[in-house]
Amino acid sequence: MLTRIKGIVLQTIRHNDKNNIIVLYTRERGRLSLLSSAAGGKQGKIRNARLSLMAVVESDVNFKETRELQYLGAINPVISWRNIYFDPMKSALAFFMAEFTNKLLYTSDADPALWDFLVGSLHHLDTLDKGIANFHIAFLIRLLPFMGIEPDITGYSPDAIFDLQAGEYTDDFTRKGVYLSAIDSARVALLLRMNYGNMHLYRFNVEERRNLLNVLIKYYSLHLPIREDLKCMEVLRELFT
Repeated sequence: MLTRIKGIVLQTIRHNDKNNIIVLYTRERGRLSLLSSAAGGKQGKIRNARLSLMAVVESDVNFKETRELQYLGAINPVISWRNIYFDPMKSALAFFMAEFTNKLLYTSDADPALWDFLVGSLHHLDTLDKGIANFHIAFLIRLLPFMGIEPDITGYSPDAIFDLQAGEYTDDFTRKGVYLSAIDSARVALLLRMNYGNMHLYRFNVEERRNLLNVLIKYYSLHLPIREDLKCMEVLRELFT
C-alpha cells in the first residue's frame, strides 16, 4: 500500500554497498527503519543531504508485508533549517536530540503530539538567538510529560529531598531510593518551570549545567530503557563551558 509519511531523521546506518538504513520517527507510524539508496553521484549527494540528522522529510513508501525492510521513495524536505547545520553549537544540540530520541524511541508507535513537539523544538533551536546553553536542559524537561514520567512535586517542602527512582519528594529518608542532594532537591521544582521561552533567564555555571544534564539523563535511565553513556554528552560538556 502506497503511503505518504512525514519523518524526522534519527540515524543513518550503512546496510550494504547499495543501500543505507534510514531510521525515521514518523508522524503516521512512529519509528520506522527504511532502506534508502546509497548510490553516489549528484543525485545521491542531494538525497544524502536531505537525509541529514534531524531533517524533516516526506516520502511515499510502498508498504508490503512480505518485505522485512521497506524502501524509502523520493525524498522531499518538509522544512529547510536555516542555521542548525551551520552553527557548531546548534549542530551539536541537534545531534544530541537525534541520539537521545533514537535511543529513547527504540520501539515506538505513532504519537502525533510527540512528533509535533520534536519538530517544534527543532524550530526553536533553528531560530534561537539567546539561551542556547540551556536548550538541551529545556528539551529534556519539556519531553518528560510525553514520556509519562513527569516528576510529582506536590510533596515539596524545605525539609524534603527528591527521590529520582520514585519521581517524587519524600521526608522518609529510611526508604530505599536514589536521592538528590538537598541543594539539587530544592532546585527541582524551579527547574521544571523551564521552557524554551524562559530558559535564557536561568543562570548556571559550568558545573551546575553539567550536573543538571547528568541528573536528567540519570532520571530518564531509571524510568525508561535508555543508557547514560551517550556519545554526544562529552561534546555538550565541552561546548558549554
